[in-house]
This record gives sequence, C-alpha cells and structure tokens, in this order.
Amino acid sequence: MKIFINLSGLFFIAILFIYGCSKFDDKKLTYINPDLPIILNFVDSLNESSCTITAKINNAGKPKIIYQGVCWDTVQNPVYDSSNFKKDSTIRSPFSITFNGLKPRTLYYARAFAVNSAGVAYGEQVTFMTPAKSSFTYGQYYAGGFIFYIDSTGNHGLVCDTTDLTYYTDSTHLTDSIQWSGIKISDNSGATATAIGTGAENTHKIISTFNTTNNAATLCVNYSGGGYNDWFLPSKEELNAIYINLTSRGLGNMSPMNYWSSSNYISKGISYAWSQYFSNGNKYYFNQYFYLNVRAVRAF
Repeated sequence: MKIFINLSGLFFIAILFIYGCSKFDDKKLTYINPDLPIILNFVDSLNESSCTITAKINNAGKPKIIYQGVCWDTVQNPVYDSSNFKKDSTIRSPFSITFNGLKPRTLYYARAFAVNSAGVAYGEQVTFMTPAKSSFTYGQYYAGGFIFYIDSTGNHGLVCDTTDLTYYTDSTHLTDSIQWSGIKISDNSGATATAIGTGAENTHKIISTFNTTNNAATLCVNYSGGGYNDWFLPSKEELNAIYINLTSRGLGNMSPMNYWSSSNYISKGISYAWSQYFSNGNKYYFNQYFYLNVRAVRAF
C-alpha cells in the first residue's frame, strides 16, 4: 500500500493537486555542497516483504550523475555501498526503486542516493514498518466489498463497495454523481481529518453540519449493500489507498473519474473538500457543491 513519510520520519501522505502542492516538499531541502545532487524521497508502496521508494533529484549538481538508487537497513543511516542497496545507471527524475526480502512487522530505514564524481548524496532518511503477513489480499471480495487496506495486524482492514453509488434525482433520472455538501454553498464541517481510520467520523460530521439527504456522506450512510449498514465516505487517504492498492493494479472497478473523500479542506478561510481523480491518482480540492462520484467503504 502506498505510504508517504515525512523527512523527519513521521508518516504523511500527500499527492500533487491542482493548486500546485507537490508530493515533494522543496522547503525541506538543505543546500550544502553545490557539486552534489539534492534529493527528496518518500515511501511509495509497502507490503510485508517489499517496499518501493520514489525519489526526485531536485538539483543534479555540477558533475553528471553516474548512478542513483536506494539503500535500506534495520539500523539508521543506511549507506549505498552496504549489502542492502539497489542502484540504477539510467538517470531520470523522479525514479522509483523496489526492494524485496523484507521481514514482516519490522522497522526499516531507507534513503535514496545519487553518485557523481564529487561524491555521494542522500535524501533524508525515511522510516517505515512492514505490516504483518496476512491471509487477506488486495482486491479480495470480503465483508461486502473489495479489500483495499489491511492494518498492521493483518486481521482487519477496509473494503470498498463493488460499484459506485447512484441515486434518483427525480422519479426517472438515475445519476452516479452528487454534491459533497448537498447545497449550493461550501461550509466548514470540521471533517478535516485525512488519515486512514478517520473516514467514518468525518462522514458523521458532514451529515450533522449540512442536514440534507442529497450529499455524498448521507448517500454512503444510507447504503446497505452486502447486508451491511455501516458504510461511510472514505477519508482522503482511505480514498488514496483504493487507488494505490486496487486501481493501480487493475482492480476495484473504479471509473476514471473524480471521487469525493470525506476530508474537508480549508484554504484562506474558504472551505473545500478533497477528491481524487482515478484516471491518474492526482488529488484535488473542489468547491463542495460540485458533483463527483462516490464509492462507499466500511471496516472489517
């Protein structure tokens, strides 16, 4: 599953969105030696035995880069000439390296590197914990939907419904897109949490704020697919996990459209809501009265 980690070792998830916010935080850069490359890196995907690190060469330095790659270890500050590194002589930016043979439920440290004639440069160290080995798999039908998230115990997670939710706008018109707020205004619902595990609470905050049946959150709560009545609108990162763990693998039956998350976003005093475009995985925030697709999720 896709996990982004900040450069101090704390977990975060951020996707390039329409207003210019990048996955890579250039403010974290420290310029020391102008001859060496400047690198930003993050954990791009992770399971119990493998990890993918994606890195950006923000400044290639003066001498030409000879090769680049990723090093990792169970001790801090891994180095590129250790036993745990992979390098690539095809120079590009960004680049991704996948390494295998990891142990389940183990803490690892990793950082990207680039080598030129001036020496070696590293991205700041990222930290990740591999999840437990699980009998569940992504895309497996279980508990009313497709599994798209498995927690660190390997025994619990999240599923999404097998199809987008639809509703009748009148007695004859069936549609699969709906407003986030249900009214022609945007307002702060307080549902600003974005992490995995926060979608259900966000959903109920939206409902209590807007008090209308014609919004994405209420559509999910009123749904009873698979015999379950505890569906909710996924948070920003729950929605992203659907894209990473299902859509990018050709699973999940998602349309190449924008989908609402339950995460409210405030910018310069104006209230928006986060969405994700399932054609390419980019995240955007929109006015809450826009009409987007909805996919309900639930926990198991």
